[in-house]
Amino acid sequence: MTAVLTGTGLGFQTGHAERRAVLQDVSITVQEGEMIALEGASGIGKTVLGTLLLRLRRANTAARVTWSGVDVTALSARALRPLRVRHQALLQHTGASLPPYMTVGQALLETARHVARAPDPALAAQQTAASLGIDGLLHRNPRHLSGGEQRRAGLARLLLADPVFAFIDEPDAGLDAEARLVALRLLRSRCDLGMGCLLVTHNQDLARRFADRRLLLEGGTLRAL
Repeated sequence: MTAVLTGTGLGFQTGHAERRAVLQDVSITVQEGEMIALEGASGIGKTVLGTLLLRLRRANTAARVTWSGVDVTALSARALRPLRVRHQALLQHTGASLPPYMTVGQALLETARHVARAPDPALAAQQTAASLGIDGLLHRNPRHLSGGEQRRAGLARLLLADPVFAFIDEPDAGLDAEARLVALRLLRSRCDLGMGCLLVTHNQDLARRFADRRLLLEGGTLRAL
């Protein structure tokens, strides 16, 4: 198997006068086609780990991050840009994944056309929206969507980008039971086609059902479940 993302020696501290270690020398590898469930208490540092792996923030230790074999630890934001489209994130604040000046349909169409370079961008956008049950919302602006609808629209945009790696922070937040299963099945099917996924969840049943591995973040370190 091929590693789509690797982080070694990741550490992060918060605070100033009294610094608290959120992560301590954490290492993780996500393989092609693998879904890893990342579990742990709220506020323990799961989102921090994901943002370090995606170079959305920097570790405050001598860490190393590689994307599909490319060492991106010291790359500038400009140098990262062409690589970032294949390494996606869906964070808890889903609104950040959707341009506020576009309708949902426009955002999906732009992704299908310019990121995925789909042969038929309109069809790809429509089909992906339909698979998540949001094809009736394409005319709406993100601010007019509920939290669950924003979540599904953000996931649709991520899937349209066809990433090799995705960090997804609680994909089932704000979703009812049926929509939750639809979202996880879609992610699982993408992993079966080769996408690597690090999935933050508090839902142990979903983790057991869909993930290849389960990791617990506790006390700043990772351990297998």
